[in-house]
Amino acid sequence: MRIIDALLWGEQELNLAQVENPRWDADLLLGHILSLRREQLYLERDQALSSDQEAAYKRLISCRAEREPLQYILKHQEFMGLDFYVDERVLIPRADTEILVEKVLEIKKKWKHSADEAGGGAPPRIADLCTGSGALAISIAHYWPQAEVVGTDLSRSALDVAQFNGERLGVRIEWRQGDFLAPIRGDVWDLIVSNPPYVTQEEYSELAPEIAKEPSMAFLGGVDGLDFYRELAREARSLLKEKGMILVEIGWQQGDSVARLFQQQGFHTRIFQDLGGRDRVVFAR
Repeated sequence: MRIIDALLWGEQELNLAQVENPRWDADLLLGHILSLRREQLYLERDQALSSDQEAAYKRLISCRAEREPLQYILKHQEFMGLDFYVDERVLIPRADTEILVEKVLEIKKKWKHSADEAGGGAPPRIADLCTGSGALAISIAHYWPQAEVVGTDLSRSALDVAQFNGERLGVRIEWRQGDFLAPIRGDVWDLIVSNPPYVTQEEYSELAPEIAKEPSMAFLGGVDGLDFYRELAREARSLLKEKGMILVEIGWQQGDSVARLFQQQGFHTRIFQDLGGRDRVVFAR
């Protein structure tokens, strides 16, 4: 089988399985087997595959046709310009979540200005709740190396992935295991960030088949999807320093509801949109 024949076959198989973007996925899977970039595949289109390469490619196509997420097959996902290892133990980082990191980096600029005027000061203490692969905590620590960052998760196996990513990417982070707020109680924080579970059971049942391959605990946020925000809003004052802040990702229809939970506790709030113009992040101070 030549490269071009393999690509056409893979696209056909994935198309039959109703995979979105079948050509793109077929290309990336063969490129992974051959260690070639996508454009190189077409330059080498008449090159023949070895029997081992062909068998390995067919195995990967079969996995993808069964709706295994492409990122789990390839074992990586890019986020904020960094390459993260991912597998079935963790939620796959999404581009929409990058807006949360971008808002943290806007805070960094103001923080640096204030620190310069004050002649230094203690480094900011930042907690990332429900860290999963560590994408948020690691990105923040990478782009704000002066910060003291703690990443938490209920899942020990997720924290293993996060720690592995942190070591690969050379950042210094403290990892704590526990149920949502439990690992950060007793400390006070300058900034708390989180992409908590916020999907309702009804919404979850209607999501793409690939979603079922990811940890359900990373999605389900109670009957109305707001359970984690309620808990955080109730305890926020005891967890934050004076002038402390919170940034949380939300579902696109949850902006007003989540903002109201924090407003009821005396917080000032703002809602930020993602690149698609949908509500994506709530800021509370």
